Amino acid sequence: MHIETIEVKETEQRVLIVMDKEYESNKKNLLDSYLESNTLSPKREYLEERNGKDYLVYYFGHCYIEDHLENIGKIAEK
Repeated sequence: MHIETIEVKETEQRVLIVMDKEYESNKKNLLDSYLESNTLSPKREYLEERNGKDYLVYYFGHCYIEDHLENIGKIAEK
């Protein structure tokens, strides 16, 4: 799992949380539990293929999720 930040405009960013669909089910469960306990949900959730692998992507507005990025980063590091 990793976090990507996309700059849409100078003052507008998006955050993608990208998870390997095949190997990161435990991290997904931890992330889902964290999001649920903090009443957060992705604006969009979709599958994306990168380099022949399937990834699950959670899409958030930066302002919505920014206060939680440190904790989500800790989940990604586990």
